[in-house]
Amino acid sequence: MSDQYLNFSKEVACTIGLEEAVLLEYLKTQKAHKKVITLQNIHSDLTFFSQEKLQDILSRLTKTGLISESLNNGIKSFTLQEVQKKAELVQEKWLPDREILDQIVEYGIGEDFALMQVDDFLMHTQEQAFKETSWGIKFLRFVIKKWRFKEIEDNKKRKTVPIHKDWIPDEDALEILVNSGIDPEFIKNVIPEFILYWYERKEESNAWNSKFIAHVRRQWARSNNLDEKEDTPSKITHEWTPNEDFYSVLELTDIPRHFANDALPQFILYWKETGQSINSWNSKFLQHVKYLWEKGSKGESMKIASQIDKRIESSWKIQNEESKKIPLKVDTRSNQEKFKKLKEKHQI
Repeated sequence: MSDQYLNFSKEVACTIGLEEAVLLEYLKTQKAHKKVITLQNIHSDLTFFSQEKLQDILSRLTKTGLISESLNNGIKSFTLQEVQKKAELVQEKWLPDREILDQIVEYGIGEDFALMQVDDFLMHTQEQAFKETSWGIKFLRFVIKKWRFKEIEDNKKRKTVPIHKDWIPDEDALEILVNSGIDPEFIKNVIPEFILYWYERKEESNAWNSKFIAHVRRQWARSNNLDEKEDTPSKITHEWTPNEDFYSVLELTDIPRHFANDALPQFILYWKETGQSINSWNSKFLQHVKYLWEKGSKGESMKIASQIDKRIESSWKIQNEESKKIPLKVDTRSNQEKFKKLKEKHQI
């Protein structure tokens, strides 16, 4: 084979199988060169297939009507199937025969599944007014394609799970967020509200890390809109009040304005006593208000309130500069090691 590459259709591979698609494309290239194709010829070119495997694939392609075989001097040769019969419309009450059903079963597809596809097959072919020389072969390909799609959907469903109350983002998700310039401490503080939001809704997903990345980016963008008059860290005063930017962002969370105002005295008292300086008191207060709002939620959220307390209230404690740089505090040793590597990688 002079060409070292074989390009095949993804749709064909999904319909008849990857191995069948590769071999079918090979036969097409050989037909273009008008070569006689024997099992030995194929094996010498496609050495990644054993002769036993090639015989099995060729048998399946023959049964689907895509290729034909002939015997000359005791040697089998294979060619792409040529259309010789007259193409006709499918009959209204057409049903697959026993031979076709047996071939379908050989592909690992249940006979019951195949028979369930008959109505869809007839509707599809009649609407399109297709003409075909062999409706049995056409049905076989139709069922195989339906089965492949079913396998893909079933695989997706198996990976779809509800969020767990101890869920944490994986290392790749954290790396993406850190590389985007988002403060690791901010990422850590967002995790509990993210868990609580999806835990209460009992939704399932196979992309919790992607959802988390999008959520953190939205929250970070909103938080950065809470501009302070001064860029340098400052201590809170008894007279401090959130600015209008704070209330604009608060509206996006559906938390009532009066709820935040009621929480303000306690917030000021706590941080006044600690004497800690912070860059953005508006952002800090927003985190506190969202925490109180979620903590006050009823139903399933109360079951994980103690864990939410531990994970969010840790941000209220005065930490030394080194502890602030840790992206996330986790409970398991394996995850601690992952975050340690992430910390060293990005020098945070």
